[in-house]
Amino acid sequence: MIDQFVKGLQKIDRFGAIYRPPIVDIHPEYKSVLGGIATFILYGSSLAYFLYQIIQWQSNQLLPKITYIQTSYDKKYYKIDEMMSSFYIRKNQKVDQIDPFDPGNIILQPILSKFANQQLVDSYPIDYNSKSERNDIHEVILENIELNLNLNNSNDDPQIEYLLSFGTCMEQYLMNGQKCANQTLVNTYLNQKSHALILNHYVKEYNSKQKHIQNVKKQFLAILTNNTTLYFQNQIRLSKTQVDDGFLFPSNSNKEFPMDTIIISQNTSPDSFYNIFGRVTYLVMAYSLSEVIQEQYIEYPKISEVLADIGSIVSIILVLSYLFIFLNEHQLEKESIQKVIQMYYPEFCNIKQYQNWYGKIVEVKYNNIVINKEEYIMFYNKVQRVAAKKLSITNILFTLAKLQFLIQSNYNIDKIKLAHKVGIKLKQFSKGSSIQSPKLIQEQLNLQEISRNESKDHIQIHDIANINLNEQNNNQSSMVRQETINKDNSKSIYLNLKDDFHLLNDEDFQLFTIDEPIAIENDIQKSDLYFENNYIDL
Repeated sequence: MIDQFVKGLQKIDRFGAIYRPPIVDIHPEYKSVLGGIATFILYGSSLAYFLYQIIQWQSNQLLPKITYIQTSYDKKYYKIDEMMSSFYIRKNQKVDQIDPFDPGNIILQPILSKFANQQLVDSYPIDYNSKSERNDIHEVILENIELNLNLNNSNDDPQIEYLLSFGTCMEQYLMNGQKCANQTLVNTYLNQKSHALILNHYVKEYNSKQKHIQNVKKQFLAILTNNTTLYFQNQIRLSKTQVDDGFLFPSNSNKEFPMDTIIISQNTSPDSFYNIFGRVTYLVMAYSLSEVIQEQYIEYPKISEVLADIGSIVSIILVLSYLFIFLNEHQLEKESIQKVIQMYYPEFCNIKQYQNWYGKIVEVKYNNIVINKEEYIMFYNKVQRVAAKKLSITNILFTLAKLQFLIQSNYNIDKIKLAHKVGIKLKQFSKGSSIQSPKLIQEQLNLQEISRNESKDHIQIHDIANINLNEQNNNQSSMVRQETINKDNSKSIYLNLKDDFHLLNDEDFQLFTIDEPIAIENDIQKSDLYFENNYIDL
């Protein structure tokens, strides 16, 4: 179970170090458990962040780009179809509190007056009793008004404003079911210590998260007195909003709504508006359009921007992948060098190195016997350097070139050409066949491999100078023959070079390696025409 889990981690390793041509067995890509864990964590984090950003984008959690521009207009028309303002008294704990907006006893009568180019056009009452009631408190609601801005004050397109006045009750503006309060009740109300009114103004704003326009209430408190008139100039400021919520390409929608109310207040005498309204007023609300309009541009993130943001964050996360790629490459190079060394030194597998936490060799054992550490490190550094060179493509081609020269020195060109047709015959498939395949010319190399069932601990290199020559199969047709013989219940490996025996040593490891010094004897066989004609004294 654990082995399968470890193999699974190795399979998902996305940071494998590629080393071509393949050196380690037949696998061109080195993968490790650490790389598999890193792949799972890094790619899992990237996928989680991708899903998180997509969910945030779909739920409008990603903030859009919003820009504002303040623009001044000379002309502008706007109709308010919804509630603009509302008024009601502030409730207290007194039982005898008087409501001035009671339809049966009206004390403060609301009258809406329309002005065109600062001239009174019409006045009419407001049906405030048909709206909501708050604990027996009546609410006056202003809605459905048309405002027009024209700084030129032309007669064809006049500037339209409204004044909502609260003053003494007039019979001519009473509606059905309404009645003015008697003077005694009016005096009682005016003599009260508290005449607090709640003023509510309703504006709108665009909710970028929910993608719709919502109402916003702004509340004020006005204290009325019987010897002053409160005057509020309400300049309604509009917003022209353009929303781009396209998926990939722009998709614009335009919206216009009152975004704010600028209030300018002042106190005057109750008779200040008598010539206009023909009555004493205590509260006057003037409504007009502001010439400054805010142009707002809202652009939601598109899928391309979301993916770009995800890609930038994921690329930062995957920067750590270079660390694991470097570790895999380092481990691949290390294992490849170890395999090359063991090809030339089979007993190297019996050497065990003990390292501390940062990789420094602290102890070395050969066949479980402690050996000199400094001497081993010098030897190990040398063979590592040579093995690293042997792994290069250049050195492999160099070795092939030298082997070609050696073969050409022993075989004529005709035999070398015939080598292109040399192959192993499929005898196991030709037993029952009557058709005979063409005879293949093959130069046999008599090779014996050490039994794989034998423990590597018994592999040793022995001096074969004392081996009986009669026991050797001196095959003159083979240039190099590798044999394995039994001696003292151990294995011996040697090379038989025609008639001369050669004992393997460290210098053989440096053969066919670029830039490695080798000893060249001066007594070259001049009788060998190949070497005599092709030898170059470097």
